[in-house]
Parts: sequence; structure tokens; C-alpha cells
Amino acid sequence: MHAAGSVRRVASCAVVVALLAGLTGCSFIADTLQRKTTPAENHKYQRITAVNTKKYWPNIDVITFVEEGSFLGSGTWSANAVVTIDGKDYRQILGPYSGGGEDLPLPVAGQPSSSLTVNYSDGSSEVIG
Repeated sequence: MHAAGSVRRVASCAVVVALLAGLTGCSFIADTLQRKTTPAENHKYQRITAVNTKKYWPNIDVITFVEEGSFLGSGTWSANAVVTIDGKDYRQILGPYSGGGEDLPLPVAGQPSSSLTVNYSDGSSEVIG
């Protein structure tokens, strides 16, 4: 019986070591795969993202990018942003062709698109439309 307890302890330790190695390895791999952008690239991606987002959400008044974006392990660029609609702020993670975060109010059908103020993470801003 004593040998069986030792085998269980060794097996348990092996599982813990494997989990720690796997979790630590994933972190190192993700850091390696996450490509940083230059300031010029970042500005370009933020502008493209703002224009594309406005096409689907014409009721957005302001997009403020709160950090530089980066390419995640999936290969897509995204950045954290605050989207303002009718004076209310919504936290979002936006990319040129995708986004997610807090639920945005649906635009009213037939609502004309207003101008969009974009506040870039580099401190500059622009009014589009």
C-alpha cells in the first residue's frame, strides 16, 4: 500500500508540473506572437477601425482609443476604445473588421450618419464625415 501512495504523489506532482509548464509556456508564446505596431501603423489601423465602425453604427459620436493596438496571436489587430453614443460611454475592443465589449444601442433605422470625432491613442484627434 505504501508504494501505491508514492505513485499517486509522484503522479500528482507530475500533473502540477505539467500544468505550470504549459501555462508559463503559453504566456511566453503569446508574448512572442503579439506583434507591436509602429506609431504610424497604429494611427492608420485606428483610423480604418473608426471609419469601418461608423459604417455599422452611424449613431456613434466619438471613438477614443485608450491604448495603442497590437496584433494578437490570432493575427488580428485590435485596441481598447471608449465609444460615445448620445453622451454615454461604452468600453469596446475594436479592430478594423470586428469589435466587442459592452452592448451598444442599436441605431434608429434611417438615422442619418453624423460626424465622428476620433481621439487617437497618440493624443491627436480628427473629425470624420
